[in-house]
Amino acid sequence: MKVEFKSEIKGKKADALITGVYEGLKEVEKEERERLKALSFGGKRGEVAVLPGEAFKRVIYVGLGKKSEVDSEAVRLAAAKGIRKAGELKAKKVVCELLGVDKLKEKGAKATAEGLIIGSYRFDKYKKDKKEEIERLTVAGQKEFKEAFELGRVLAEATNFARELVNEPGNVITPEKLAEVAKELAQEYGFECKVFDEKKLEKNQMVGILTVGKGSKNPPRFIHLTYKPKKAKKRVVLVGKGVTFDSGGLNIKPEQFMKTMKSDKAGACAVLGIMKAVGELRPDVEVHGLIPTVENMPDGKAYRPDDIIVYKNGVSVEVHSTDAEGRLILADALIYGSELEPDLMIDMATLTGACVVALGHYTSGLFTEDDGLAKELCSISRESGEKLWRMPLDEDLEEEIKGAYADIQNVGKSRYGGAITAALFLKKFVDGEKVKSWAHLDIAGPAFLDREWKYYSQGATGQPVRTVAQLITEIKK
Repeated sequence: MKVEFKSEIKGKKADALITGVYEGLKEVEKEERERLKALSFGGKRGEVAVLPGEAFKRVIYVGLGKKSEVDSEAVRLAAAKGIRKAGELKAKKVVCELLGVDKLKEKGAKATAEGLIIGSYRFDKYKKDKKEEIERLTVAGQKEFKEAFELGRVLAEATNFARELVNEPGNVITPEKLAEVAKELAQEYGFECKVFDEKKLEKNQMVGILTVGKGSKNPPRFIHLTYKPKKAKKRVVLVGKGVTFDSGGLNIKPEQFMKTMKSDKAGACAVLGIMKAVGELRPDVEVHGLIPTVENMPDGKAYRPDDIIVYKNGVSVEVHSTDAEGRLILADALIYGSELEPDLMIDMATLTGACVVALGHYTSGLFTEDDGLAKELCSISRESGEKLWRMPLDEDLEEEIKGAYADIQNVGKSRYGGAITAALFLKKFVDGEKVKSWAHLDIAGPAFLDREWKYYSQGATGQPVRTVAQLITEIKK
C-alpha cells in the first residue's frame, strides 16, 4: 500500500473517503446526520458507517467518541476501523482526512498514521486466497501536520516489520535467517553488523547462548547492529530475546503452550523494528541492537536440569528448568552490552508467563531502578497505546533464585513472583558501574495475541517498537 500525504485533494478520485466524526454528529450536515442516525451511527468511539458519496464512491464515517475526551488511542482505533472497512469494500484508492487534529494537533496526525498502517496489516503470506490490497492511500491534512504524520508512518511501518518477522514460523525464521535479516537491514541503512557463529560465541565466552542452542540442528547466533552518527549525544543498547522456537527443551512444554512459540523471538524482532525506525529517523544517538538467538529443542546434545553454567562475568547458574532459557541467553547479551558502557540499556523479552498472570494479555511489565526512566517510558507508552506497568525489583525475593550448588538458579524456588525473580536474575548480568541506566521489559502478554484487539489483527503486535523508538528520538544531551 503506497501512502502519501497531501494538503490538497481537490479533483482527486478515489473509491472511498475516511472521515472522522465526534459523538453527537454536531459537525455533520443535517441531511447526512439523519442518514447516519438511520444506520444507528452516533459517532461513538469505534463505530463505523458507510454512505454513498459524490466525489467519492463511498464515504466511511468513523467514530472518535466525545470531543472533550478524544485522545490518540481513539484516533488510532478510528483510523484502523476506517482502513479495514475500506478493504472490506474492496477499495483500491482511498483518501483519509487527518483525524482529531482540531483537538490533538500533531498527536492526532501521528496517531492517524499509526492507526491506518497498523490497522491495515494482516499476515496472509501463505494463504492461497488473499484479501485484495488497497493500492494507494492518500492522507489529507494541513502542511503543518506532515512531519508528525511522517513520524507516525515510520514508527508504524517499523512495527509492522517486526510483526511480519514474529508471525513467520520456526521453519522459516531460524537463528541463521534472523542474522540474514539483520544483515539486510544493515545494508539498507548503513549500519555495522556483526554476527557471531559458534566459534565466535566460544571466543567471546557466550556460554548461555551455546548451552541453550546446542540441542538444535539450527545453530545459535549472536547479532550486533550498530548505528553511529557523527555527533552522538548518548549511547543506547537494546537487547532482544531471539528464541526462534521454544519447545521447552528437555522440560518440554505441554501442547497448548507450545503452539505459539514462534513468538518467543518477539523481543529480537522488536529490536530489529526499532533499528529500522532509527535508520529512517537518524537521531543523534548511538544505538546498538544486540540479539542472542537460538532454537530451544530437546535432543541428545540438549542441556539438562542440574547443569551448571559459568558466565564470562564469573556468575555461576544452576539450571532448574530448560524452559527458562530466555534469561540464560539474555545474560550473555547483557554482559556484552555492559562492556559498551551505555548511558541506557533496555532489554525486551517474552520472558515469563508469570507476567501475563500478573498483568494480563495487553500490558508489559517494566522493571527498572531509574525513576526518571520509568516515568518517561510510562508517559510515552500512555501516548503510544503500548501499555506498560512498573513492577518492583524486590530484593527480598533474591533468596528465591539463590542456588544450592551455584551462585544462582534460573527459576525461583516457588511459583510466586516469577516475573520479578526473572528480572532479578537478569540484573545479575548488568554491570552497574558501566551501565548508567537499565530497564527490562517483559512483553510476554502483548507481544502476540490469539485474537483481534483494537487496531491489531490476530498474531504479533510489534510491541514495544513505537514506545522505545520514540524514547530514543527524545533523548537529550
